[in-house]
Amino acid sequence: MVDPSRRDRVGLGLIGLGPSWELLYRPAIERLQKRLTIRLTYDTVEARARSVAADFEAEPVGSLHQMLNRSMLQGLLILDPGWLGAGALDSIARSGKPVYLASPILRRAAELHRLLREQSPSADLGSYAVIPDDRWMPELRLRFTPASCRLRELIATRLGPVKEIQVGCNLDADALEIAHIVDWCADLMGQTQVVTQASDGCESIRFEFAPSGNSPRHRTARLHQSSGGLNCEVTCVRGRAVLRDRAYIRWEAAEQAAEEHLHDERSEIEILIDQFCRRAVGGLNPVGRLEEFSRAMRIVESLPHRR
Repeated sequence: MVDPSRRDRVGLGLIGLGPSWELLYRPAIERLQKRLTIRLTYDTVEARARSVAADFEAEPVGSLHQMLNRSMLQGLLILDPGWLGAGALDSIARSGKPVYLASPILRRAAELHRLLREQSPSADLGSYAVIPDDRWMPELRLRFTPASCRLRELIATRLGPVKEIQVGCNLDADALEIAHIVDWCADLMGQTQVVTQASDGCESIRFEFAPSGNSPRHRTARLHQSSGGLNCEVTCVRGRAVLRDRAYIRWEAAEQAAEEHLHDERSEIEILIDQFCRRAVGGLNPVGRLEEFSRAMRIVESLPHRR
């Protein structure tokens, strides 16, 4: 019998715990216990599933099939891909449950999403269920860092529409990491179409975005090779902002300027899981779609030095 104190919270199932559980996900879930409750846990390492289940007064299950057939769940958190492949993702899609896709599983989910949308004959996926884009939420961390959240506030109030983005990063990094950066740029540009892209070997990548609404006519994003970590400079119609890490922003507009350290703000993982819980019970909050991340992955994989 469900504890009455847990009945009104969003009931979730954990699938795959993995190496990031203790550092990223447990702290976020513990801080959100007024909104959610973990009801079931599943991991290929049975002892790990039992341990986490005991910590959260949940029930461990022995298979993905058992979890998907339980009606007590309002959503699924897939935190580590483990053995999950196209067949398992198809079963999850057929369950109809809202799904949170943590970063490690995003590449597999985005590839399956692309193949299903394109109906690729070579993929032999004719019997697979279409992934419901409105119910599968990708973990787009860069969009929801404290610095990114503050930047969006400033764009809406002081800085105005984005004209240009410069990002210093390691262009030799895994394609998944570069796709997160491309997605972040596209989100700031309003998810308009990339009309041109060019690559200068492994030194820089330049994108031009189609105009949208009252935005400037020419809008570009450039990713260039840098060994000093992720550094972003965003130029807007009425000012500019510099982001040096996930919780630092410096901005200037007209005669105003400020440097803000945001380490006390909620983490991006906490924000994302909170937003997922809202979506799972019918909320319409904009959190990003798998189609958008799939598009970013296709852009990165089409670059000459990535082929």
